[in-house]
Amino acid sequence: MPFILPKTTFRDRQAANPNWTETELLNSGNAHSEPAAENDVTIVGGGIHGLMYAIHARKVHPEAKLNISLFEKAARPQWKIGESTLPHFAQWTKSAGMAADYLLRFFGLHSGLEFFFLDRNDPDAYTAWCNNGPPPFLAPGYQLQRSMSELVFTVFAQRLGVNVWHGHAADIQNTVLSQEGDTVPIIRQSDKTQTVVAKSPLVVDGTGRFRQYASKAARLRRFENFNTDAFFAYWEGTNENEVPKELEGFEGGHTSHICFPEGWMYLIRMLSWHDSPMAGLLDMINYMLDHAELGTPHDELPSSAELCEMFGCKMKWIWSIGYACRDDTAYPADLASYGSVDAERRFNFITKKYKKLGDVMRHFTLLPDYHGPGTTWYIRKQLTYQSQVVSGPGWVTIGDGIGFTNPLLSPGINAGMASTTFAAELTAAALKTKTEEERIAVWKQYDDYCAAAVPSLNQMNQFLYLTFMHPLLGPRIGFLWTIMLGHALPRYGLPRTAFTVDLKNFASYATKWLWGSQVPDWVKVAEYCTAKLMPLDLNKTVPQEVVDDLIAFSEKVKDEALAAGPGYILGFPFRYEGEYRGFGPMLEWDPVKYKAQDRYQSQCHACLTWLPCRGDWRKCSACGVMRPLEDCEILWNGRPSDFELSKFAMIAPNYKSVGQVLVDYVKDREMSCMCEKPMDDMMEKPMMNGNGKMHMENGMM
Repeated sequence: MPFILPKTTFRDRQAANPNWTETELLNSGNAHSEPAAENDVTIVGGGIHGLMYAIHARKVHPEAKLNISLFEKAARPQWKIGESTLPHFAQWTKSAGMAADYLLRFFGLHSGLEFFFLDRNDPDAYTAWCNNGPPPFLAPGYQLQRSMSELVFTVFAQRLGVNVWHGHAADIQNTVLSQEGDTVPIIRQSDKTQTVVAKSPLVVDGTGRFRQYASKAARLRRFENFNTDAFFAYWEGTNENEVPKELEGFEGGHTSHICFPEGWMYLIRMLSWHDSPMAGLLDMINYMLDHAELGTPHDELPSSAELCEMFGCKMKWIWSIGYACRDDTAYPADLASYGSVDAERRFNFITKKYKKLGDVMRHFTLLPDYHGPGTTWYIRKQLTYQSQVVSGPGWVTIGDGIGFTNPLLSPGINAGMASTTFAAELTAAALKTKTEEERIAVWKQYDDYCAAAVPSLNQMNQFLYLTFMHPLLGPRIGFLWTIMLGHALPRYGLPRTAFTVDLKNFASYATKWLWGSQVPDWVKVAEYCTAKLMPLDLNKTVPQEVVDDLIAFSEKVKDEALAAGPGYILGFPFRYEGEYRGFGPMLEWDPVKYKAQDRYQSQCHACLTWLPCRGDWRKCSACGVMRPLEDCEILWNGRPSDFELSKFAMIAPNYKSVGQVLVDYVKDREMSCMCEKPMDDMMEKPMMNGNGKMHMENGMM
C-alpha cells in the first residue's frame, strides 16, 4: 500500500473545539470560514443532486473557476429512501474520480436487477428473471446508505473548492430571482440568524420533491390513470442466506424485486455507518479520497473493517425493504388491525396477502427508530408528478425537482442525474448571457429535455406495473424491452464505450438513455400492452387470450428488430444468454434451458459480504481477508466474444484472468453470428498476454 499517514484533521479540530456541533465540524471543511456574499452559483439543497451538480459544474468547467456555494438546511446529511444505483451512476462516479475500488469501502454492491413475478392464483408459484449489471471491471454498481453517500459527496465537493454549508437555509419567500441577478437571504438554523444575502447570477433549485423554486413558477402536473404510494422501513437480515430457499436464485448483491398485481417489494442490502462519529467519518473519507488520487490498487487498500479500527467508526449491514403499490390497491375496511401507523398497516396487509412475501420476511427483523425517534415506518403517497416549468430568469431546477415517477428501476438518481449534469454543463454558457432572450436560448434544450423525459418515464412505469398482472408478462415483455434497450441503445449504450465516457460527454449520454423509453419500437410495444391491460380489473386474473396476444405482439416486433441486423437492439453484441436469466442467444425465452447466466458476484466466506468477481481483487473490501482466486473470477455462461474481451482490455490490460466458462454455447452462437460480429467502428485490440496471445483460462482460448 502506498504510504499515506492516516490524518487526524477533523478529530484534532473536534478535540480543540469540544463544543463544536457536527454542523460546525462539517462546515470547517470549506475553503471559507463564513458564507460568501458573492458567488457565481448558489445551490439551494444539499441532497445528492445538488452535490452532483456542484461537482460536475466544477469539473467540466475548470477554466471558469466557478465560485459555487451550496446551502443545506439540515444539520448534517440525512437518511432518505432511494438507495439503489445503476450503471449510469457508476459511470459518473468513476469519471469524476471516485472509482469502485474506493467507493466499495463505503457502500454495498449492486450487481444486477433480480425479479420474482408472483402468480395470484398459486401462492407458491413465481417466475424468476434476472439481468446482470456490467462486468465488474467496467463499472460495479452501489447500494447507498444515502446519508453516507451525501457525506462522501460533500467531502469530495469541498476538496474541489465548493463551499457546502450545512445548517444554513435559504429564505425562499424573500429570495429575489431575475436575469439581472439573484439575492438569497441565508438563515443559520442554530440561532435563526441571517448570516448573509447570497448574490449570484444563477440559483440552482436542488430541493427535490419539495420544488421550492419550481413550485413558485407553476403547479405540478399529475398524470392520468393510476399513481403510486410507497411504504417502507429498515431491517436486519437475521437469516438472509435462507431467502434462496423461498426464492430460488435470490442473491443479496442484486437489487431484488418481488412483483405482484398491485405493485412490488424491493430488498436492498446496504452498508450502514450509523452511530459513527462525524470527525472519524470525515477523516476516513478524506483518507480514501487521498488513495483515489494516488490510484492505490484495490488489494492494497484497507477494508471497511480496517478503516473502522483506524478511524473509530462503526459499520453494519442492514436492509431497506418496502413496497411501491398502485393507489387503486384495495385495502380492507379494518386496515387499522394491521399495525399502529398507516405505513405499517399497508406493509403488513400486503405481506400477508401474498404467501411468498411472508415467507421472505421471516428472515428479517425490523429495526425500530433506526434513524431517530419516529423513523420506524415511512410512507410517501402520490409519488408521480412533473414540474411544468423547470427554469426561469436567474434559476433552474434539477433532479427530482423536474419530476418523479416511481422508485422502480431507480430513476430518482439514475435518470434524474441526466438533468443534473445537463444543467451543470449549460451553466458556463448561462452565466455569460446578458439578456433574457439569450438566457431562454441557452436553457431551451434543457426545458425541452425535461418536458419529454418525465412523461416517457411515466409511460414506462405504468407499462411495467401493468405487466405485473400476470407472471409471464414482466419477464417476457416489460423488462425484456426496457432493460434490453436500456443497455443496448444505439450510440448511447454505455457497454459499447466500455464505460469510458468522460464527464464532458456524460450528459449527452444520460439524456438520451431513459431505459430506451423513447425508442419507437419500445413505444409501440408499451402502447399496445397498455391499451390492452389498463382497462382490465386489477383484482381479476388477466384472460389467457390477452396474455397470448401480448406475447405474440412483442415477439413479432422483437423478431422484426432482430432481422433488421445490427441496430439499436444489436448495437452492442451482448451474449443474451449471459446477460439475462431465462433468455437464449437470440432472446428466445426458455427458462429451463437458459436457467443460468454470467456470474459477476460472489460472497466472502468469512463475512458473507457480496463482492464483485475480479481476479485481481482478491481482498474482501469489507473484512479484509484474502480470497481464493476461484471465488473471485467471473463464471461466463457462454464463451465471451472477441468484442467483449477487447472492451475489457481497454480497462484492465494487465488483468490476469477473465474467468471460467460455465457453459459453452458456441454452437448456438454460430447459428446467430450476427450477435457475434463486432462493429468495425467499435473494435479495439484484443487482450494479449506476455507472449502476444489471447489470454483465457480453464480451457477457453
